[in-house]
Amino acid sequence: MWEYATKAKKLNIWSHPDYISPKEWRKNMNNVRQIALFFMSVSLLLGCAIPQKADTEKRQTYFNRVSFRTYKGNKITYTNLLYGGIFIPAGTECAIKDIKYHATIKFIANGEEYLLSNWGGGKKWFDKFFTENRETIGLDEVNLDFRESILYGHVEVGMTKEEVLLSAGYPAYLGSRDRTRDDDRKRIMAHDDWWYKKTKRRKILFRFMGGKLAEIVGQY
Repeated sequence: MWEYATKAKKLNIWSHPDYISPKEWRKNMNNVRQIALFFMSVSLLLGCAIPQKADTEKRQTYFNRVSFRTYKGNKITYTNLLYGGIFIPAGTECAIKDIKYHATIKFIANGEEYLLSNWGGGKKWFDKFFTENRETIGLDEVNLDFRESILYGHVEVGMTKEEVLLSAGYPAYLGSRDRTRDDDRKRIMAHDDWWYKKTKRRKILFRFMGGKLAEIVGQY
C-alpha cells in the first residue's frame, strides 16, 4: 500500500487538473440530484396546470347539441349545408376519438367516423357542439308538431330558435356577412336574422320575430 502511495505521490495525480476528490465528487452529485428534483417538480406543476386531452377522454361518450350534415365525404364544418351529405340528428350518441382544440374533432356516430372542423378552439368551442347530458339538448321540449321535421332535418315556420338549431344546426352568418365560426351559442341566439348555405354559393335567410321563425327568404 505504501508502495502505491509513494508512486502516486511521485506521479502527483492529486494535482492533475481532471482529478476530483471524493468530497468534491459527493458535493457535485448532491447538486445534480437537487437540479433533477427541481425539474421533476416543475414538470409536475406544469402537468397539473395545462389542460390535458385526457380531461375530455375520461368520458368519451357525448351527444351532439345540434344536427350535423356532412360535405366531402365524412367532413363537417361549423355550419351545415341544408342539403346533401349524411344527416346526423341532434342527440345522437358520439364517441369522441381525438381532439385538436385549434382545428378538429374526430368522433364516431352510428358506427361511422366523422371529422368536425371549425378553426376555433378551447372548451367553449367543444361545448358549442357537444354535451355529456342528453337531457340538456331540449329534445323533450320540442313542439310535437315539429318533432318529425327535426328528426329529418327540415325547418318550418313557427319553430323556435332552439328547434331550428336542432333541425338545421348553426347558421353560417348573422346578418349577411357576420360569420358564426367563432361565435358562442349565446351570441347566435341573440340575433334574429340567420343565414344558412343551401349550397356553397346559395344562401337562405331564416328571419325570427318574437323568438319564432316568421319568414324563410329564398327557395328552401
